[in-house]
Amino acid sequence: MQKFLNALPLLAIAALIWFHFQRPNNDQPKLAKRPSQTESLRCQVVSNSIYDGDTFRVQCDGREQKIRLCGIDAPETKQPLGIESRDYLRSMIAKAFNKVIVIEMDRDKYGRTVAEVLLDKPDGEQSVQEEMLKAGFAYHYKQFSGNCHNRDVFDTAEDIGRSQKLGVWRLPGGGERPWDYRKQNKS
Repeated sequence: MQKFLNALPLLAIAALIWFHFQRPNNDQPKLAKRPSQTESLRCQVVSNSIYDGDTFRVQCDGREQKIRLCGIDAPETKQPLGIESRDYLRSMIAKAFNKVIVIEMDRDKYGRTVAEVLLDKPDGEQSVQEEMLKAGFAYHYKQFSGNCHNRDVFDTAEDIGRSQKLGVWRLPGGGERPWDYRKQNKS
């Protein structure tokens, strides 16, 4: 019994260390899950092809395609925080060595693949949409998230960004929504 009591502080320290390393880097819980029984492709993001916070090009199985992130809408590059949103997406993808998992949901009217995308990192998969929303660099685009497997997660992730006043949530009223901006600036 005495040996057990002597080892107790070491066990407590070991447990704390184990729990610490089980947490994601940003101290936020990962909410999104990879949909089961859904076809996915491991792809490489094409260098210098991240256009804004929700659109980029990938190469999958030798074929290049333009990806539009399902269920979110990021500020346009001419909007406040548009460049920051794009750069945040670039940095996330760079940390995953430009490797992503694309889960195709649909095609949009511009021929882009609408997909949920996961960063394919050595320490595990991470939802791009969830991270963009939690950081406040995108809005949940509810009108176009019906096919997204993790649409419910997107609400929670957006609430995290809003409650912490991150990104667009620092702007008065949460800033102008990109869909409203596009309507106002049609040429």
